Amino acid sequence: MHSSSFQPEELTAVKAVYDDIVAQDWFDQTEEARSSFARYLIDTYSISAITSERFRKIVECSARTHYSRRR
Repeated sequence: MHSSSFQPEELTAVKAVYDDIVAQDWFDQTEEARSSFARYLIDTYSISAITSERFRKIVECSARTHYSRRR
């Protein structure tokens, strides 16, 4: 089982990734997409033993696949 508690610096890092990705012009700005992506980030971060750079790449790729605006 993975820990669900985070250190303050971990939360700050995850929030920075969230803020950066949801600010992109391709990201769907609906509340549903933003909430779902936030849950995804927390779930992904809590199970990952990867570097912050790799985490960022993985979650951005997923966000582009699942949370891009429909044009």
